[in-house]
Amino acid sequence: MKNNIKCSVRLLTACGALMFAGQGLAADCSSKPANPNGKTSKLQNALQQATNTGKPLRLTGTYYIGSDKDASDGKTILKGITVTLRKDLIVDATGARFIAKADLDGDLFSFDTKNNDNVCGNKGQLADFTWKGGDFDMSRAKVSTVVPITRLTPAGREGKDKTADALSIRGVVNTTNYHKLNELVIEYINFYGTRDNSAPFYEAGGDSGILMTGALKATIRYNNFYGVRDAAVYLSAGGDNGQFGDHFTIHDNYVERAFDGFTSKRGADNIVMRDNVLKDVVVGLSTKSVYPGWQATNVKIIDNTIYNAMRAISLETTNRIKVEDNEINKLGDVVAGQTSTSKANFNAYGDAFEGISLNGVQGTNTIKNNKIRGVTNSPREGSTTTWGIVHRSYEGRDTKNINKTNNTFSSLDKWSKYL
Repeated sequence: MKNNIKCSVRLLTACGALMFAGQGLAADCSSKPANPNGKTSKLQNALQQATNTGKPLRLTGTYYIGSDKDASDGKTILKGITVTLRKDLIVDATGARFIAKADLDGDLFSFDTKNNDNVCGNKGQLADFTWKGGDFDMSRAKVSTVVPITRLTPAGREGKDKTADALSIRGVVNTTNYHKLNELVIEYINFYGTRDNSAPFYEAGGDSGILMTGALKATIRYNNFYGVRDAAVYLSAGGDNGQFGDHFTIHDNYVERAFDGFTSKRGADNIVMRDNVLKDVVVGLSTKSVYPGWQATNVKIIDNTIYNAMRAISLETTNRIKVEDNEINKLGDVVAGQTSTSKANFNAYGDAFEGISLNGVQGTNTIKNNKIRGVTNSPREGSTTTWGIVHRSYEGRDTKNINKTNNTFSSLDKWSKYL
């Protein structure tokens, strides 16, 4: 049938990626990616075209993303936008809006790496990922199954997927240690997880704002996050031993009403978190240990301002840290609408509110010029337990070699607490 579209084996690479259900022709390997201008059914194809070719893509308009039909043209779209990362992806979405429908169960955008993918001559190439701008609204989406404190997920919002992030970029296939992602930059995005601008984190839809694994260098800057069910930004090393992913810098961002502000997991090294502002968070800035023995090394947390946190700065199984010139304010005040004066019931470590938590920290470490202030002129003053700097063993590692200089404390139960 001469009207059929055929791809010979010899031309398979040139024909590009797989067909997308209900969306017509697949992306090819040479055409300039076209702005869908609000047509959701064309959004996935446009992004795939951009990374197939490495050519920049401009996105404008409003996109409603879910599993039903797109009202603008009647075509069925996938439940989320899934793209295979091939060559560089360069997106300018300034002014565009991406809104999750109530039936979205999973990531809003998922950029995945495929082992042995060889389309458009991309095999063996590392890809840079650059995303600028856009509003991401996850407030109506289903909540993933792995968020903190699942019992707080509102009835009817429970999802079945293990991931439900606004921007998910996975640069490593861990089972084969296939690595694709070189440098990642995400800037000037706005994330909205709650429909009410004062609702606590556990009423938010989805999961995290940005999730990324395996970039050899990552910069997250000039972004805003309002109401996050899990982490505003979660950056992770990848590979079976966490061997892919270092040099993560998170700076000049704003977060309010999140369980986690900015966190790095699985042993990435050379992490910088600086000049960020966070308000009403359970955990503010952190490194977390997911697998025993995986250690983060060379971590700098500098010039951040944090209000109303249960653990403002928390470092687990980490070596060589600098925590300097941070301001932690209103320690012990209400977090996420939790008004109990006897228990910080979201703190995994206990009942106290902690300014700087050092959990199995070793090497040569500096805690300098930080200001940690408790609650004043409030019924909370004196009724909650507040510790400035906490030392504890973690995963069988003592915390040691901590050099504390010129830190100031006010309205706390303990300036330093050794557990």
